Amino acid sequence: MDPVGEAATRWTEQLVAWEIPDEILGQAPETPWTCLPDDFAVEGEDPVSTASTPFEREVLSPDGSVLDVGCGGGRASLALVPPAARLIGVDLSADMLRQLERSAARRSVTATTLEGRWPEVAARVPRADLVVCHHVAYNVPDIAPFLDALTAHAELAVVVELTSVHPQSAWSEAWRWFWDLDRPSGPTADDLVAVVRERGWRPEVWRSRRPPDDGPFADPARAVRSTLRRLCLPADRADHVAAFLRDHPLAWPEEVVTLRWPGVDAHGS
Repeated sequence: MDPVGEAATRWTEQLVAWEIPDEILGQAPETPWTCLPDDFAVEGEDPVSTASTPFEREVLSPDGSVLDVGCGGGRASLALVPPAARLIGVDLSADMLRQLERSAARRSVTATTLEGRWPEVAARVPRADLVVCHHVAYNVPDIAPFLDALTAHAELAVVVELTSVHPQSAWSEAWRWFWDLDRPSGPTADDLVAVVRERGWRPEVWRSRRPPDDGPFADPARAVRSTLRRLCLPADRADHVAAFLRDHPLAWPEEVVTLRWPGVDAHGS
């Protein structure tokens, strides 16, 4: 694979700009970068789906296998059961992986999980027919090797889903209000498309409207809890945050973008 190019370098530079100043981060009661497992659980046995599910099902044969990188509670891969008969989940959070295992068991599908950071753990992960990676890319400054490892593990195709703009932009107004801090505006999904093309792949791209009440932040209490964590604020500021959110609802990205490109078998590798 060619060395890192301009598009990947630009992606990295834009993500680095999201770093929180040390004087704010140093007094945070908890890390602002983690997600709470309960916010991403897939409850019950009812079918789940995402904006990308139809485009994933197009390439997945009956009894196929799915590798879900940054799987969280498994919403992306569980949406493919059936036809998927085998799931492989990779995530940094052991709690998230346990959620995937429980949800897979309820659906009578085999799930193998591995705790670790991608692509550092990629050598320990088997290939799958389909590799999916939903809402993870904005957490990956070193994007080129990350995408390379996704593609190397996909027999048929890779599908990456992300919001059209950085999800943390939902809190940009709050950062100005509470900390007088301006946040970056990039990168965007278009920047990721440029990186994928720079790596030599020709992605298909679809854009979908995100339901306005989708996700854990539709619950006001969860929105307050998440805003406190994201903004490095202590719990005693909860009332101030709740009042702010009543007048300034989180401007969550309204569009979800799906990228799909061929895996190694489709390339004849």
